[in-house]
Amino acid sequence: MTNTDIELIDFFDLMNITLSEDFVDKWRFKYSEAFIKKFQFKLLEAMKNQKPLKLDSLYLYLTKKCLYNKEQVLDFFESIDIDLYRPLIHGKLTKA
Repeated sequence: MTNTDIELIDFFDLMNITLSEDFVDKWRFKYSEAFIKKFQFKLLEAMKNQKPLKLDSLYLYLTKKCLYNKEQVLDFFESIDIDLYRPLIHGKLTKA
């Protein structure tokens, strides 16, 4: 098995965990179930469209469109280590 194969398996494991009810249960008390579901929806949408999601776009979606607190969104990104979601979520925050 190559490093690429291992990375791909690890990424799919991460996505399975992130899209599970266990993920919702783990984070819903700190961030709300609706918040977590919106994050999951954006991940599914990116996979369905086969188009990576820009971190800035995700941040703006959660703060401007969904009206979540900026600090809450940044704290969530840090809590889940958003960098693990590369290459599905890419880029850096420029508007935070």
